Amino acid sequence: MYTFGINDEEFIRGKVPMTKAEVRAMIMVKARIAPEDTVVDIGAGTGSITVEAALCANKGIVYAIEMNPEGIDLIKQNAEKFGCRNICPVLGSAPEAMAELPMTDVVIIGGSGGTNILRPDGRIVLTSVTAETTGEVVNEFKDRPFTFDGFQMQINRLRKLGRYHLFNPMSPIFIFTAIKKEEV
Repeated sequence: MYTFGINDEEFIRGKVPMTKAEVRAMIMVKARIAPEDTVVDIGAGTGSITVEAALCANKGIVYAIEMNPEGIDLIKQNAEKFGCRNICPVLGSAPEAMAELPMTDVVIIGGSGGTNILRPDGRIVLTSVTAETTGEVVNEFKDRPFTFDGFQMQINRLRKLGRYHLFNPMSPIFIFTAIKKEEV
């Protein structure tokens, strides 16, 4: 049985940013990915979220959109490492790279907004670490046909320093969920 939050050290990283295990786990909880779902991960980076999504959608497909060629290589390497044959890397940036994608059940976006390929009742999960992006996300969804909510997470990781243990804070992150309403 698969559980969320693969250890960060398990992923092949390079110099491409990666979403940390605790945050990935919460994104997967909010995304509610079913085994047959079609998922799009926009700004996929190393593919850490892509891999977690592919393990959930093991009978579906996950499109990993990434504009950095190094990221595409890392996504392929991580897909192979974790045995995820249902990952389709897409070199490019949204929304242009999404033009040929099928209707989607879940879209995961790392700090940008909007998509027209989402099915009614489909879910968008967005993350933000900057005040500017947080404001843009809220403004983007305020007058759209979505049920919208969000929360802020702060993770502190324990580390040993001599005979003591300290908590190292990570940057806070905002996680937003938008569910597309049925069209009337």
